[in-house]
Amino acid sequence: MSEIRLQPWETRIEELTCQQYGLSSETLVKAAHAAGKGVQAAYKTAGRFKKAGRAHVIRVDFGSSGPWRHSSDFDEPDTVPHGPLWIYPTREIAWAYLEFDPGEWTPKPSTAAHLTAVSELRLALTGLDTNPQVWTSERLLRRQIKTVPGQPTDRIHDAWFRDFTDPDKVWAIEVELSRKFGDGRLLKVMTSALETAERHDLAGVLYFVRGEGLRRAVEGTAARLANKRGVDSLSNLEIHDLDATLARKGVR
Repeated sequence: MSEIRLQPWETRIEELTCQQYGLSSETLVKAAHAAGKGVQAAYKTAGRFKKAGRAHVIRVDFGSSGPWRHSSDFDEPDTVPHGPLWIYPTREIAWAYLEFDPGEWTPKPSTAAHLTAVSELRLALTGLDTNPQVWTSERLLRRQIKTVPGQPTDRIHDAWFRDFTDPDKVWAIEVELSRKFGDGRLLKVMTSALETAERHDLAGVLYFVRGEGLRRAVEGTAARLANKRGVDSLSNLEIHDLDATLARKGVR
């Protein structure tokens, strides 16, 4: 790994990328925009990270039709691109920022869309703030939450988010992009998310959902949970439209 001098905004983005596992190229551009930089600066930074041995840049084909443009910087000359480019730090770089060995990690098609949505929501809510007390990413939560043998298994939320209107409150973040069918899966997932939040004395769970159909399903399940608890509604669960939130914050 060669030494390079990073600008402060590049350091912030590199740390955010480590906390979020990695970023798609589109999300990287949005992160650069949050720093007041343009598309070319984002791709140039990705190239510098890769050339210096600080990060990997690969294609992740998760089935979307694109269109995908060939990158002279990151694709082989005869490559027909499928899926977006992803940048993710090497194990050593992630270790340096996270202060623990995160192990090897590579982006997978099965989780790429979800990780992208969570990272974009983070940019919408907290910008480039990398203070783990403001936004505790899933990667950090997996290190922080220890499951006690014999106790209920804690769900790892997509993030914990400190309420900027009331800093004494920390909310669990859950992002849902598609309906979970079969064997009451949505009910089980939402129950687990709420119970874990309660065990850790969080204010509750903020659900960000994509699509009207999914929103109705989550709202219906929330009503069932409230009924099981003998209340009209759950005071510790809020449901928000993901895309409306991103658009309102200028990230969509």
